[in-house]
Amino acid sequence: MQKILLTLFAAIFLFTALNSQTDDFDYQSYTNKRIADRLYNKAVDEIQRGDYYGALSHLDTVIKLQPLYSRAFLEKGKIYFTKERKQDALAEFAKVLDYEPNNGEAIFLQSYVLFTQDTASVTSDDFNRAIQDGYKQPEAYYYRGLLLLLEKKYNDAIADFTLAIDGRPNYAKAFHDRGTAKRLLGDYQGAIYDYRLAVTYDPSFTMAYINMGDTKKWLGDFQGAVQDYTSALAIDSTNYEAYNNRGGAEFILGNYTDAENDYKKALALDPESPAVESNMGNVLAKSGDYQTAMDWYNKAIEQDPDYAYAYLNRGLTHELLGMLTEACADWQKASDLGSSEATGYLKECNK
Repeated sequence: MQKILLTLFAAIFLFTALNSQTDDFDYQSYTNKRIADRLYNKAVDEIQRGDYYGALSHLDTVIKLQPLYSRAFLEKGKIYFTKERKQDALAEFAKVLDYEPNNGEAIFLQSYVLFTQDTASVTSDDFNRAIQDGYKQPEAYYYRGLLLLLEKKYNDAIADFTLAIDGRPNYAKAFHDRGTAKRLLGDYQGAIYDYRLAVTYDPSFTMAYINMGDTKKWLGDFQGAVQDYTSALAIDSTNYEAYNNRGGAEFILGNYTDAENDYKKALALDPESPAVESNMGNVLAKSGDYQTAMDWYNKAIEQDPDYAYAYLNRGLTHELLGMLTEACADWQKASDLGSSEATGYLKECNK
């Protein structure tokens, strides 16, 4: 009899425990979570197909079912950013951070959108916070590096670009910007190496060719620079900077007709560029057409009264015309605007 009672008691205890578990189990929440997960995955598929309207509809349903479903807010924010609705994107990321203040991805996305609106509105510390809170994707290191580059912390920038490349070995922008940081530190060969890798992974990277050409000019490889600018123009025949810079390399090589043609093309794209107008003056002065050269220098100064190089070069042309008083006045102005070369020419005025 005692055995029967013990068995009956054990059965009742077991039934009570199971019944208690059933009472504590929220079947509706469980069902909502499973439905939300399925709808979220469907929304992700729709995003990949470019069906943003359908994705937003499903993500809204996910949030109704699961109000704290952070991934849904993040994906909505990304869609809004893609559709140029940046304030709406920021609002979605802010919702995540309201209840998950250490969500590294939300911190990164918020900082990234603000960066695209106004570079000065964020610092490297904003992206650093995202990384510290667990978002260690290559783009987080890249943008922290980019801000460090703008903050002139070149070695730190190089370290971050390297981390970005470690995570994404074909990261062309990271190679390009690491090259720029190296160039600013005076490591021209290292810069060329990185620019070359940038165009290897992205053959349409116009600025990488232009910056590689600029770096070669610093090294005195003007023919190599011309080739790089030509490669840039093969990609983008409307690139004003490539025409202007190639004209400068041609000028140094003594190819004055080619230089003049490039400056004309640059001016056709940007008719109010004091740099190109001054460069055009240099070509004409070199060809002996001093009066027309003077006209171009005057145009450059009219466009930008603080453009030191125009005063410097106009001064040199005045000197060639035997107008030393006018030359000294131009050199003094250029010197006042920061031209050390003009300061050196002023010695001629004190004899």
